[in-house]
Amino acid sequence: MELYEYTELSSRLEAIADFDDMSDDEKLGEIVNQLRPYLRNVIGATIGKGGEGKTTLATNLAYMLAEEQALRDAQGKSAKPVLYIELDHNGDGRLDLGLATSSFNDDGKALRDAITNDGNLKVVKNVRPFLDATVSGKHCADIAARITKLSDSHSLAAYLMLALLLAQISHLYRWIVLDFAPGDKAIQRTGLAAATHLVAPIRNTDNAALGGLATLTRLIRANRRLNPEAALTAIAFVGFRKVKDEPTAELLNVRAKIERLITGANMDPRLILNEFVRDARAIATLCRNHGRPAREFALAAAGQLHDERGELVPRPRDENGRYVDPEQSIKLADDYAGLARGVITRVRQRNSELRGNGNYELQGAS
Repeated sequence: MELYEYTELSSRLEAIADFDDMSDDEKLGEIVNQLRPYLRNVIGATIGKGGEGKTTLATNLAYMLAEEQALRDAQGKSAKPVLYIELDHNGDGRLDLGLATSSFNDDGKALRDAITNDGNLKVVKNVRPFLDATVSGKHCADIAARITKLSDSHSLAAYLMLALLLAQISHLYRWIVLDFAPGDKAIQRTGLAAATHLVAPIRNTDNAALGGLATLTRLIRANRRLNPEAALTAIAFVGFRKVKDEPTAELLNVRAKIERLITGANMDPRLILNEFVRDARAIATLCRNHGRPAREFALAAAGQLHDERGELVPRPRDENGRYVDPEQSIKLADDYAGLARGVITRVRQRNSELRGNGNYELQGAS
């Protein structure tokens, strides 16, 4: 791993300097339309409430997409790295990728300054093969207030700061996975202005989870002026029981509820992925505690993971000192692999339609 600093970025503050409350829609539309073609590889993981597995989904999706690029490279095919960006001040993504205790952990200071000012973007390169990441943390709690302050002077254009940043580096990455919080409107607007494809995880069966999904669809519609291309591209179930690799009645019931919800909102129920992640909370917790995505953790549990020197990584143990069950770890990893395939299939379909200026039939918001 190494810390890389993007030092030659154009000023985002200059790009929004001429915008204020009196700026007309046409002027805002011009800059938005210029940005959109550069951001069609940005996948946002978000939902309208917390506790639905957003960050775990995002880090595992980024890891699986990077693994695909590493495989392409090994086959002699063209490949580019994947970038993971977390806006949350909790910084759980750095735990999932083992960055929390590294020398690169600045608690999100550089990321905050890059998004809200003209600070250089700092990226940890090669967190894993073909996977780069920014570091989040307590300083990211300042992003919302700073963006809101900018909006006092520059109106809606302030929420384009992240989009303006990513548009300058997106050509260097095959995919950018953006993990942003459900709580604050400024963060939501900033993330929705940058992401083209939105993936919503569902972990709970209560009405709050359904309400969170409804909140997200309303936010997408409310932010059309900042991003006319943003759409809910996939709904992913995370943490539901599997019996003989089949869903139980619990998942079938919540799936039916969500189908009714999105059909009532004139959305296509095929947004709901058939692939889902099983309930394996003990192993998921160990993955985070060991700083490893599910696939990597499974390899370690099976005694097949090698470090950078080519030596075998010790098999992980649980809190009682017992070796982790490799079979259960592999099943969880396979679930995330299937989920990643489902997500990226829908993303590629949408991008094909967007390039052709068509209306994608699975579009998540009207």
